[in-house]
Amino acid sequence: MSTTITTTCELDEPLYLVKRIMEKESLEEYRTKYRSFRLGYAEGAKGEMIDIVKQSFKRKVEDALNLPYSKYAEIIGDTENPEMDIDMPWQKAKTDDTTYELAKDMPIPQDIDQNSKFEARFERTKLMRSDVLVEKEAVKNLAARALDIIPAKCHRSPLYIVTDSVTDPLVAQDVYDGLLSCGLNVKKFVITSETDESGETSTEETKTLQTFSKLADQVLQSGVDKRSCIISVGGGVVNNICGYLAGSIYRGISLIHFSTTFMGQVDAAIDFKQAVNHCCGKNLLGCYYPATKIVLDPSVLLTQSTRHRLNGLAESLKHAMVHSTDLLDFIVNGGSVADAEYLDGVVRRTIAVKVPTLTHYEASDFNEMAPQYGHAPAHAVEFLSWHGGCPEHGPILHGEAVAMGMAVSAEVAYLMGICSKQVVEDHYRVIEAVNLPSCVPAEMDLDKIIAKLAYDKHTLSGKPTMGLLRSLGD
Repeated sequence: MSTTITTTCELDEPLYLVKRIMEKESLEEYRTKYRSFRLGYAEGAKGEMIDIVKQSFKRKVEDALNLPYSKYAEIIGDTENPEMDIDMPWQKAKTDDTTYELAKDMPIPQDIDQNSKFEARFERTKLMRSDVLVEKEAVKNLAARALDIIPAKCHRSPLYIVTDSVTDPLVAQDVYDGLLSCGLNVKKFVITSETDESGETSTEETKTLQTFSKLADQVLQSGVDKRSCIISVGGGVVNNICGYLAGSIYRGISLIHFSTTFMGQVDAAIDFKQAVNHCCGKNLLGCYYPATKIVLDPSVLLTQSTRHRLNGLAESLKHAMVHSTDLLDFIVNGGSVADAEYLDGVVRRTIAVKVPTLTHYEASDFNEMAPQYGHAPAHAVEFLSWHGGCPEHGPILHGEAVAMGMAVSAEVAYLMGICSKQVVEDHYRVIEAVNLPSCVPAEMDLDKIIAKLAYDKHTLSGKPTMGLLRSLGD
């Protein structure tokens, strides 16, 4: 059964029609069948489009479609002149009674059985999309780009920078100043970055529900509205906490990542997955939620220690081992983590390899398991190292644990007859060539590692599930 709507000059009617079209028609059908529906208002003051009416309608459309005004104009192909048309189809409805037929409703099974039990179903598909910008000196030059990076619909609402105590003076204050110089309403919240026994800083211990709850309290009590934006400035931990926070407040507000660590730029920020840790394990509580924009400035990476840069390199190495011999060759032979050009090259090449795996990954398990290569044992080892599981060794960073986990995974693949002994040896050779650890500390209790594997998010029926390689880069 089709639905017919007669257009009128009332604002709510065309707005409703546009929304229904966006929900029910493919973009291609929309471009051809409903091309005339550019953004506009039926009547302004005596038919003239005055600025205040334009702005009011823009906000109403953005609210209804959850799209910025400019993106809507781009979708319908009105990129040359995305201004509101005065001569709108529904203005003519008074004389020609124009009607528009929408697509048929999707059939939803509904039935009442002999016991009068009624069953129905509802469903919705929501597009998740993130735009990645890799640009040297992006932070330094932010004042000139801020209004393009921050969604237009957020410009008049409170913005919330979340950072850590180490990143704040190095990068986050510059981001804050850049946004403030554009007249944006910005607040900044700083979480504590701990120092481990080796003198390395980390925010891993703050990746908790307690930190999440404290930040939620601060945001909710400081004037947040539906058009506000959470802006993470930090590494993977800060990016993940902010993603979970943005996805939870009002069931979703805008999110921007300024990822400032090598780990964040090559992996943690480049995903829809957002999470915090639980006392039972790593990344057990979270959601899938997209950042509107992910800004990566490779020039800030030299503010990190060598250990933290190697920590990020491990995730690039993972993508290379799974997907690309060219990336693998560049990582091993292209330079060192002390070289800014090398870091920039690794970031760009890794993103080029990873991004395609994040699109339509639900079609198979491959694109879900590939980014998790080595992570089942890695999460267990990393979590135990931070919670007293190996006091003789001290905390292990995520990338270090992933390097160990990939070597473990190769050994498992060999024992299962999936790969050759040469592939196992290649794992150790490559991992050690870039100065990453390949072996789990001997002091760590194997039984505790196995027990912790049961809390991996891919565990099925009490057994860990993991992807295994037949060969490197293939």
